[in-house]
Amino acid sequence: MLELLQSFFGDGLFIPHGHCYLWQPKLVWLHIISDSLIAIAYYSIPITLVYFAQKREDFPFKWILLLFGTFIVSCGTTHVMEVWTLWHPTYWLSGAIKFFTASVSVYTAIILVPIVPQALALPSPAQLEAANSQLKMEILERKSVEEALLKAKQELEIRVEERTSELKAAMTQSQENAAIAQEQAAQLQIALQKLANTQAQLVQTEKMSSLGQLVAGVAHEINNPVNFIYGNTIIADEYSESLINLISLYQENYSQPPTEIQNYTDEIDLDFIQKDLPRVLYSMKNGANRISEIVQSLRTFSRFDEAEIKQVNVHDGIDSTLLLLKNNFKGKANNPDIQVLKQYGNLPKIECYPGQLNQVFMYILNNAIDAINTVIKTNLNSLDAYQGKITIATEAVNSNEIMIRIIDNGCGMTEDIRKKVFDPFFTNKPVGSGTGLGMTVSYQIIQMHNGHLRCISVPDEGTEFQIQIPIVMKSQIQNL
Repeated sequence: MLELLQSFFGDGLFIPHGHCYLWQPKLVWLHIISDSLIAIAYYSIPITLVYFAQKREDFPFKWILLLFGTFIVSCGTTHVMEVWTLWHPTYWLSGAIKFFTASVSVYTAIILVPIVPQALALPSPAQLEAANSQLKMEILERKSVEEALLKAKQELEIRVEERTSELKAAMTQSQENAAIAQEQAAQLQIALQKLANTQAQLVQTEKMSSLGQLVAGVAHEINNPVNFIYGNTIIADEYSESLINLISLYQENYSQPPTEIQNYTDEIDLDFIQKDLPRVLYSMKNGANRISEIVQSLRTFSRFDEAEIKQVNVHDGIDSTLLLLKNNFKGKANNPDIQVLKQYGNLPKIECYPGQLNQVFMYILNNAIDAINTVIKTNLNSLDAYQGKITIATEAVNSNEIMIRIIDNGCGMTEDIRKKVFDPFFTNKPVGSGTGLGMTVSYQIIQMHNGHLRCISVPDEGTEFQIQIPIVMKSQIQNL
């Protein structure tokens, strides 16, 4: 096998073809140039066929182009071998290439026979032009028919309109007046509804403004006497300690007091007073301190002295609101207290209207408490323990915004109710329990801060309110 291949590609058995030309330069170059040009031309033709096939995707006999390309490339290769054999007598290889070329040529010639009738059946350019002209004529005829139909339709519509006008003119004046009155009534109803919405919003705004003034005034008025009481409890504590020490000295030095003093001492139970008086003064001091904290929370909540945009710590506003609602977190009917979990992030101070932002916290937290109490009332006779829980989480969303999330595990809301939660006058509480404006006002306040207020709720699982507001307000809008 190896010897056969060596003889097939070898050139030692024959003499180069150039010897037949006696190596005459002119004759040799004539054959070299001729065969080379023919080979180049043959090799370029398949490229043209491929380009044609790509541009004419509708060509029906693409596969025949492959045969032509193979046949032409083979022919070109035979001419290349003619140049090669001038110096290298590999005539077996040259003959094999010619045999392959002959096979492809014969196969192509045989295949062309049945294709010729199919190619002749293709419409000629003249036939296509005639068909195109006929189609254009049909289109023109259809257009003329359509124009005639359109004209007839327009005439018919004009007649119908004229007849309709005559029928309308025949309507009684009372029917016309009734239609006008009905339209005016509908417009009046819309105007009244808008007026009621505006009035309710104004009333709510004025109420919250008055409440802020009242809270700020009460806090200011209470703060002075509370400070006075708190300061005097310290002095009273010192005085009582001195008096108790003095009584102790008297008891040590006069162990046998007169009968009248001894009787009065027993009557007032002096020993108990000596023990209980410091506790009473300590309780008074704690009470005064508690009142002072509540007053400070009221002032923080109302922020009446900060009616303009201020830089504040959001956590202070949340804490003051929680302190004001502290009594509402206490458990009822032997139920545990509502747990408040704080998950505060590291937030910068933000620009806002502090009093109005605190109102939003108040509205949302009150709704969370009501939702938890609803579950408690539903589970009064249930043996399953239920723990009401409110989670307040804060975080910086990015360098420009913060997020405040208030999450409860209350009764939750259906999707229909959730979609209406920010609508004016909408409430799912019992009659008299709510105005239906709290969440509407909250939504407007957050919008005024260029922020977003979202509600996510699942029935029987709980509700989450997300407050996303910028750290720096982009524009200063008038208060609600």
